[in-house]
Amino acid sequence: MPDSDTLGRQQLKLLLRLGLLLALAPFLLLTAFNQPFFDDFRDAYWTRQHGLAGVQSWLYLTWTGRYTSTVFMTWLNPVTYGWLGGVKPITAALFVAQWLSVAHLIRVLFHRALRVACSWGTAFWVAGLLLALFCNAAPAPFSFLYWFCGAVAYQVPLIGLLNFTALALRVGWGQPARPWRTAGWACVPLVLALVGNELTLVQALPVLVVLGSFLPTAARPKLWLWLAVGGAATAAAVVAPGNWARVIAMAPPSDPLHAYRWLVLGPRTLYSLALFLLKPQILLSLLAAAGAGGWLGRWYRQAGGVVVSVSRRQWWVLLAAFGALHFAGFLLFRYVVVGPPLMRAQNEILLVMLISTALLAWLAAQQVFGATTNWPNWLRTGLVPPLLLTGVFLTGHVPEAWRELLTSAASFDAQMQTRFAALRAAHRTGQPNVTLPPLRLPYGRVLIPLRRFSNDIEFDIDLTPGCEGNINGVMERYFEVPDVCCDTMRTVQ
Repeated sequence: MPDSDTLGRQQLKLLLRLGLLLALAPFLLLTAFNQPFFDDFRDAYWTRQHGLAGVQSWLYLTWTGRYTSTVFMTWLNPVTYGWLGGVKPITAALFVAQWLSVAHLIRVLFHRALRVACSWGTAFWVAGLLLALFCNAAPAPFSFLYWFCGAVAYQVPLIGLLNFTALALRVGWGQPARPWRTAGWACVPLVLALVGNELTLVQALPVLVVLGSFLPTAARPKLWLWLAVGGAATAAAVVAPGNWARVIAMAPPSDPLHAYRWLVLGPRTLYSLALFLLKPQILLSLLAAAGAGGWLGRWYRQAGGVVVSVSRRQWWVLLAAFGALHFAGFLLFRYVVVGPPLMRAQNEILLVMLISTALLAWLAAQQVFGATTNWPNWLRTGLVPPLLLTGVFLTGHVPEAWRELLTSAASFDAQMQTRFAALRAAHRTGQPNVTLPPLRLPYGRVLIPLRRFSNDIEFDIDLTPGCEGNINGVMERYFEVPDVCCDTMRTVQ
């Protein structure tokens, strides 16, 4: 018969898992009501205009060197083929893939590199906690989770970086049967990370430095393979004429700060980083991630785990890489756009921060706290973590996502299907123009960011009143209707 302490721990574990599922469920369920947005349509009609082969070279020469991301946005974009509902299963699959990728990294890091017992189940639930903290505090959840092109541009490269790191750890410490084959497969997610997005490119650099510092001697030749393949792929992206055209468009020389940005680059980067960290929900989530990592590290020591030895030099390398990992993104945007990171990029920065903060806190805690450390009674109780996490989740996007799911999501889906049907009918009958009503919903912020509900969203996804506006124009070109207007007095038919 299990004793009362064992039963208590099992009940606590069940409570924590149920809480995480309740925190994550609305974000995943909202993908069932997802709709295509701006670039999803635009990349689709560009592909239709230039052809499957031509659109890649056209984008490379005129707008972007992200030649892996553009494949997803054009060739693998369901909107390209008229399947507008295809964004639903794809964004849901990316959500699950992100969760599993974090779990993969955690499992390999602890079980292989650190030689600490870590089951797939434990890694899965720890990854779920970090993902829940991210969803709850993401600066612009729509552009990371639901906007197809945004998810491809930011989630796929990060998934690549997480899985490359895990595979590199397997090569270094896992002793796979065919290490060179594993190292070769690791090149695939590495290229996705380096070429898919400039933000993930600069984040990958400190990761490669840490691998170069810690990899066992026998695995060093594989590092040279990764550097060679990654360097060649990156060079092809960096020299893309479209990249430089985009830089000029995003930070024109007429900007008053452009000429002397080098003189203020460091201070302004630190200023952007400080403003980001001081946002209440982001700060709370980072503290929660650090607390969770520290709690798990303390629990590991109290359970009799052996201390993972880290030398002073290795600590300095880890801390320097940790700082560079989070400074690099802000530095990149302060140089390129002479401003803070775009909100859609801040999403990815936050998720990387949560993962690395939790892992570093675990490593520090298991060295600071001994197996016999005395704790105050209120800290010994297992109810402290779920109570603190409940407070964090109640003050972020979790209640908003539940509210949107229960009150607006189905109506949003129905209204958008009506809108698409009207646009198709207008194209089929050759109407010179079509006038549509705006979205009429009781609430919208996470999946359905609308200005009437919030002033701090990144995008208003609705049509612009009148006959002008970017989204109106995109609808005109994709559905091949000469003029698309929005009448605020009109009602849904």
